[in-house]
Amino acid sequence: MSGTWFGNVSYLAPGKYTVSGQKGEEQAFFTADDTEIWGEGDICGDENDQSATKCTEQELQAAAQKGVSAEVKISNGIATRITEDH
Repeated sequence: MSGTWFGNVSYLAPGKYTVSGQKGEEQAFFTADDTEIWGEGDICGDENDQSATKCTEQELQAAAQKGVSAEVKISNGIATRITEDH
């Protein structure tokens, strides 16, 4: 499965997450070493900064355990880019 999803990212297991859309649909995905993760205050970084900050997998995992809103671009089941949605 490939595409772009907008919604709440939740942690399932190391390297495995779901993104839940506004209509209740849920899509599972994996992260890889080359997945780009960008934060604007919730995953990492400063919400008052004008640009997104590159985040680590550990920062994404911590934020996703609480739930974080993001745009997730997925290619063949693996997230290529996760961008926090403010």
